[in-house]
Amino acid sequence: MTTVEFRLLVAREFPQLRDELEYWEDDLPHVQMGEFLDFVQRAIEARSFDVVRKSFEIAAIALKSGDDTLLNCIYVGFLEHLDFRSDAGKEAFLLMPIELKKGRYDILDYDEKLLGRKLSTDDRP
Repeated sequence: MTTVEFRLLVAREFPQLRDELEYWEDDLPHVQMGEFLDFVQRAIEARSFDVVRKSFEIAAIALKSGDDTLLNCIYVGFLEHLDFRSDAGKEAFLLMPIELKKGRYDILDYDEKLLGRKLSTDDRP
């Protein structure tokens, strides 16, 4: 799956995001991933768990079948920045498929090793 295919899938599943995603040209996939992240984070805080669950399913498909650019976007632009520290976040985290949790842990471990400290969104003990 390419970043363009990912954008089209997200826009098909969440038409309300289409304009935001299409505003950014397809050579800016990290910015588009930022729009997806913001959308998912708002859904988490609004406790729109059906939206969160579907978003996680889409991200899991991308993680499984994405090309290198899409994988980089998923890790660096999405998994790394999801914030599960709120009560709604803790509940949403339980909805995350195992492969996404593993990807999140992998990128957070990498960041900690690289930076010598945890990111603020890393709520693991």
